Amino acid sequence: MGSIELLVEEVKQVKDFRKARGQRYKLYNLLAIIILAVISGADDFVAIAAFCKGKKSFLIAHGLIDGKKYPSHDLFRYIFQYLDRESFAKLLAAWLQRAVEQTELGDEPVPMSSQKMIHVDGKSLRASREGKSHSRSALQIVTAYCSDTCVSIGQSIIDKKSCEKTAIPKLLNMLDLKDTIVTIDAVTTTKKNVALIVNKEADYLLALKKNNKHFCLEVASFFEHFSDTALIVDVFEQEEQAHGRTEKRTCRIISDLSYFSDAADWKNLKSLICIASQRTVNGKTSVEKRYYISSLLPNAKVLAQAIRRHWTVENELHWSLDVAFNEDRCRIKDKNAAANFAATRRFALALLKNAKISKLGIKNQRLQAAWDEEFLEQAFEFFQQIIILEK
Repeated sequence: MGSIELLVEEVKQVKDFRKARGQRYKLYNLLAIIILAVISGADDFVAIAAFCKGKKSFLIAHGLIDGKKYPSHDLFRYIFQYLDRESFAKLLAAWLQRAVEQTELGDEPVPMSSQKMIHVDGKSLRASREGKSHSRSALQIVTAYCSDTCVSIGQSIIDKKSCEKTAIPKLLNMLDLKDTIVTIDAVTTTKKNVALIVNKEADYLLALKKNNKHFCLEVASFFEHFSDTALIVDVFEQEEQAHGRTEKRTCRIISDLSYFSDAADWKNLKSLICIASQRTVNGKTSVEKRYYISSLLPNAKVLAQAIRRHWTVENELHWSLDVAFNEDRCRIKDKNAAANFAATRRFALALLKNAKISKLGIKNQRLQAAWDEEFLEQAFEFFQQIIILEK
């Protein structure tokens, strides 16, 4: 079975919601075309329709179109407006995650014994806001990103009348979190979310800020007065020089929770963490302190590195989506269509990163996929390993 045929077989699992009468194109063929077009540089429905005409011979060879007529941009928009966004995103993520976990990438296999890290963060599609409305009218998507495999394993749309506080618990409930470490920013550091993560057999590493005012002030005060005493069970320091600045980060941990009256309400809480960042830029030095709570055992080096890894969701995912996929310029305003397009972009990004068929950046890999049909087919070849290993 060819690599493109593998894609078609996978999206055949998506149930066709359309009436059977009058169908010219199979849903799975349309979904395969959309995915191939997005990998090849298409950033909207008009571009996907143009891809069909520009790659006529390629698509006919793989049985995706007949060459007599071409699906219009309105058809692609209709498909994404009414396609179940949660099941589609879950299908793509699960297929890619399964391939990554079973396939040796480069010279080393993906480690299966250690805990994976899942980072949850929200992103706003600024160009989707309505007219000159406030930026909060723009579509916002919460994504769960696995930094070990570079795969977005889940996403949820934030309703206009809601916020991350309601979207993130919904997303966590959708995911299989067993034996993972979940990191989230402070806005959703709540006792309910902590209990939810622990009940799903996962560990947590959450930022602690003023939305938990009394607990945060209590922890900050304790580190301020006892940072050089025996109550600090572990310390790790790291210094870096980059981009014209010097930064020294010190991680301190307290594990004796008897001094904190609120600690008992946080399920499985084992470590209170303080990260002190001292930055020197152009001869000026500033110090910033951040606080975290975790169900992990006190190990300053491990926890400091885990905290740093949370920002891969910004540096590796959100930044790449904006630069290589123009997501921040996406003007799709229909919530369901935007969510499905976002899931396709995240799949395309993870696929190009994990396939490792070129040393070019993601943006240029998309251009190469548009120009070189063999390159586009190679991007799906590592899915062949699933068939080999499952046999």
